[in-house]
Amino acid sequence: MIAPDISKSLSDVTFGMLLMSQLACAMALHSKGRRHNLQLMMFRFMLYLIFVSIFEFVYFYLVCPVHSVMTCPLTDILEMSIVPCALLIIIRLTSPLTRQWKLIIPNAVAYYGAFFIFCFTWNMTLYKVILGFTIIYAIGIIVYGVVAVNKFNRRLKMNFSDESLSLYWLKYIMIIYILLLIVWTSATIYISDGVISVYNILVMTLLSLFCYFVYRQEDMLSALVTINAEAGDETAGDVATDDTLSTDAEGSATAQPHNYKFEERFRKAFEDDRIYLRPELNIVELSMAVGTNRTYISNYLNQQLHTPFYEYVNSWRVGRAKDLLTTTDMPLEDVATESGFNSMSSFRRYFTASTGKTPGAYRRENSEQKDS
Repeated sequence: MIAPDISKSLSDVTFGMLLMSQLACAMALHSKGRRHNLQLMMFRFMLYLIFVSIFEFVYFYLVCPVHSVMTCPLTDILEMSIVPCALLIIIRLTSPLTRQWKLIIPNAVAYYGAFFIFCFTWNMTLYKVILGFTIIYAIGIIVYGVVAVNKFNRRLKMNFSDESLSLYWLKYIMIIYILLLIVWTSATIYISDGVISVYNILVMTLLSLFCYFVYRQEDMLSALVTINAEAGDETAGDVATDDTLSTDAEGSATAQPHNYKFEERFRKAFEDDRIYLRPELNIVELSMAVGTNRTYISNYLNQQLHTPFYEYVNSWRVGRAKDLLTTTDMPLEDVATESGFNSMSSFRRYFTASTGKTPGAYRRENSEQKDS
């Protein structure tokens, strides 16, 4: 057992570290320039977290120092208002063009209405109701997050050939978020400085990961905005050029085998121009090279070739890698680069999934066959 004085000191130290980490994340996002809506949103989110932490600091260390940090229903309700922010961030990640004011306003009214009512009444029934609602709300956010991220990653495979552009990392965020929910609920119901310390550390970890991945995903998010905008233009009335593709009876774009000019341009882009060697190739770039738009390319791949964009492009890269592995002594890192993969890990992972062998094993096996 940790001595009470040590446990209290530890909770105070971790609270200070949490506030410092929030300030550091806010400064990092500000220095980044907030060029994308998600970065701007995360910056505002950090400012709000700093506001909540400063409120808690003033309340617990200046106004009511006899209380332990985060054991007061008043500050608990204020912390609960942070929960909807997780939903807003997930929506911003998975639907970059979605307007969020319809979600922000009712959440702000509900939580701040409860906060101010509690300030004047200290009605514990209201506190218990908002606590129960928040726990259910947080669980709902987790379920929505899993579904939205899986759907989003499938969409990425329809538009990008670079597997680093994904939200698979968000599953780790979700795990920490679940742990955070459990620890926060425990700290709220069972007052303990030790549990509070664990909570502070988890929050620091969660914020650091979020900021780090927001940095990494900037290119993907910017590209998605472009793709969403082009999709909107297409649905507004864009049509394929000349005899690129035909339209079925219901008006949807479909790829037909007899559209030889389109197929000739499509084949040329891969066989002659080797467009797949661009590590960050996306479907918009391919559609521009072929002379059509992304909807027609996507329909052609799915309806005629029965493969998503990601799979099709990487199959060409694997084919190129096979050729280099069997005809050259080029190091594996160079094979990956020359085949269009953006990293060695992506090369190994996709090559092994496609062939059932690692690149090294594939090279050795083919060398032995030549020798024999």
